[in-house]
Amino acid sequence: MVRKFVLMSVLAVGLGSTVGTVIAQTPAAATQESAASFIGEWTMSAEGANGPVQIALSIKTDGGKVTGAITMGPASKDITDISVSGKSLVLKYDTDYQGSPIPTVVKLTPSGEKVAVEIDFQSGAYTMSGTATKK
Repeated sequence: MVRKFVLMSVLAVGLGSTVGTVIAQTPAAATQESAASFIGEWTMSAEGANGPVQIALSIKTDGGKVTGAITMGPASKDITDISVSGKSLVLKYDTDYQGSPIPTVVKLTPSGEKVAVEIDFQSGAYTMSGTATKK
């Protein structure tokens, strides 16, 4: 009986700490303060199955709201769904592919002297990774 109680207590504490970790990493809307290190003009160098690509990214504040614009080739897209998750800035928008919207997520994460980039199209259907450099 005592072993059962101890096991249940350990499980409860373990589950509690897991829930706390998940809650702490829930994305929050980016603010001027939380996104301060990301504000500016960036060049993202990413690579996926189809090879390398250079992408321009602009992050700014407009009336206290964090906004952005991403440019790849001739196409540019404004981004208003920007959040912070842990140390990462997460940008969500729809890419237009032959008239169909493709949900896209760009994640910028500081990693030492560099900023890592992860780009996810259509919930993992196509992914790219690389680095971002501030201009």
